[in-house]
Amino acid sequence: MSALLSFLAGPLLAALLRLAEARLKNAGARESEAAGLAREAIRAEVAARAEARALLVVEGEHFFSAARLGRLLFVLPLGLWWGAVMADSVFAFSWNVAALPAPLDDWAGAILASLFLVDGMKGVARAWRVPGARENGG
Repeated sequence: MSALLSFLAGPLLAALLRLAEARLKNAGARESEAAGLAREAIRAEVAARAEARALLVVEGEHFFSAARLGRLLFVLPLGLWWGAVMADSVFAFSWNVAALPAPLDDWAGAILASLFLVDGMKGVARAWRVPGARENGG
């Protein structure tokens, strides 16, 4: 019995401790690798947002940018149609402005929502931005 206890206390216990230490080191290495990957993903996202912001700034400097022309291509005809509907409805003209066909009426609603709701909320968000956040990268 004493020999068995000395065997359990000696080499077997040392082997079990080495195994536990190796498992802890492997777990720590996996966590460190996962943290490194998360750090790189965050850096890539920040870089992508910086590039997108730079593109918006460059496009904002030119009146005939692709974004502005694309917006005008959809917004101007929709605005003309909407204005004709309102004028015909309010002043009882005999224009008989036709309703938009099936897919375009949904698109018109989405465009109006984008212009007034999304862009408006962006303005509100900019107004409520914490002072000094821009200097800190926010």
